[in-house]
Amino acid sequence: MSFEFLIEMAWKSALIAGVALALAATLRSRAAADRSAVLRVAVTLLLLLPLFSLVLPKLQIEAWAAEPAGAIAAASPADFAAAATPAATPAPRAAEFASAPAPEPMRDDPSLLFLILYLGGVAMAGARLGAGLWTLRRWTRASREIDSPQWTEAFERARWTADAPRGLRLLVSDEAPSPLSWGLLRPVILIDRDTLDEPEDADAILAHEIAHVVRRDWAVLMLTRIAAALFWFNPLVWLLEREVVQQAEEAADIEAALCVEPARYAQTLVHWAQFSAGALVPANSIAPSASALSRRVRAILDARRRSAQAGSPWALAATAGCALFAVTLAVLQLIPAVAEARDGPRAPAAPASAPAAPPSPAAVAVAPIPPGAAPPLVVIGAAAPAAPAAPPPPLPAKLALHPHPANPAVPPAAPAPAPLPPIVDVDEAAIARHVEAAVAAATRMAAVETRRIAAQATAAARRGVAAGAVGIERGAEGLSDGARRMEQEADQLGSPRYRERRIAEAAARGEHLTHQELIELSRDLRDGARGMREGARDMRRAAAEMRREGRD
Repeated sequence: MSFEFLIEMAWKSALIAGVALALAATLRSRAAADRSAVLRVAVTLLLLLPLFSLVLPKLQIEAWAAEPAGAIAAASPADFAAAATPAATPAPRAAEFASAPAPEPMRDDPSLLFLILYLGGVAMAGARLGAGLWTLRRWTRASREIDSPQWTEAFERARWTADAPRGLRLLVSDEAPSPLSWGLLRPVILIDRDTLDEPEDADAILAHEIAHVVRRDWAVLMLTRIAAALFWFNPLVWLLEREVVQQAEEAADIEAALCVEPARYAQTLVHWAQFSAGALVPANSIAPSASALSRRVRAILDARRRSAQAGSPWALAATAGCALFAVTLAVLQLIPAVAEARDGPRAPAAPASAPAAPPSPAAVAVAPIPPGAAPPLVVIGAAAPAAPAAPPPPLPAKLALHPHPANPAVPPAAPAPAPLPPIVDVDEAAIARHVEAAVAAATRMAAVETRRIAAQATAAARRGVAAGAVGIERGAEGLSDGARRMEQEADQLGSPRYRERRIAEAAARGEHLTHQELIELSRDLRDGARGMREGARDMRRAAAEMRREGRD
């Protein structure tokens, strides 16, 4: 895994997550199940993104112009081959190369450092997920069967209504903070001790948790957490993870509201908001967070959103568009455009009838040097007169050449020997400076891009907090209206004439109703209205806290 591959995964995952969030936002008037389907496809494609990028054929697109090759690219391959010949390298240059310090891998190539940082982030996110799974397993092992008749009857009703799997279990745990569900092959619903003492909430809680089990929301939650661990450096992926959880909760709320009266269910959500389990435990819980409470209550009280049917053509088109975009982006490869060299002469092409190469010079005789004696001169002689050699092609001006000195031992009458290949003077320090500058520029660009994305995410979070506060206040008004209607109904039930009319209406439907039952219903309505008013006050306090946090 290279640094370039990590950069590619970073911007591709950001685009996929951003497009999925945008498509889900366009479906805000549709069913929550439709938005959840689009986000699920995006999570799956994020997990497959590295595999698609490595296996599928590449779609190469020229994205930017490459730097011209310059004078070095204009030199002929023969010049560089001759310059690389060991015999053409003088002893001082060889000694200089031998004595040069070894490059520092971490400074010259920071890819290893980035890889270590990436793996460290993955390890931290994976450890957090593993700790949550271990906690769920420990809670489940220490739990026991529920013996309350009210809970077992509500469990059977909810399981029969939602067509839940046969292996589903209902257990009570002394450590669970709130009702939650987890598991794929053998799903489990855990009820805490405090919830067990409130059987009047059994229908709402079990309908919500069984809806999670039927929709396989726990498996999607695990895939989302894995994607967030792999792309932990991308804030848009974390936003996608939070939205997946939110849409799954809203879809389960809609399913539960079909079995429980919406106002009563909204009151249950407000009651359990104070027992939110947080995001540390990877499980589906009915207890909403402070930021998600307003959206869930507003969705439950909105009759139009409750009645929206899943599987609309717009949702199918959005899902297919998200998948097509992600696959196309996975195979996309940005490459630099080929640019012509603008400076430096090019080596002329050899003509078709080029003269034959001159014969090789005679072998050089090297005698052993006695200790303490000065090294003798090297005499190069020609075996036989040869035709004048063709002049070598001109070399670029940017290359510093050191021509071999003329040999004074050659007789004047003899033809000049073939010129030795030039030696290219490579400035290693300049190359190292250029590499360091390029690495520093790439690091700065990545840091600037990260800060920009983080700033956008922070601004979006603040806007979301403000919108959430407004939604919570609207939800509080809805609860207050519901409480007012319940109190009006309770007041009317206090009139014997009104009770007689209700009894007659029930008899017309074939139902049996008594005055005592209607009086008890009046008391229950007053208790429910009182609880809804308390919930409305809690929601207003939560909205005020969210506004303060948004300003901070």
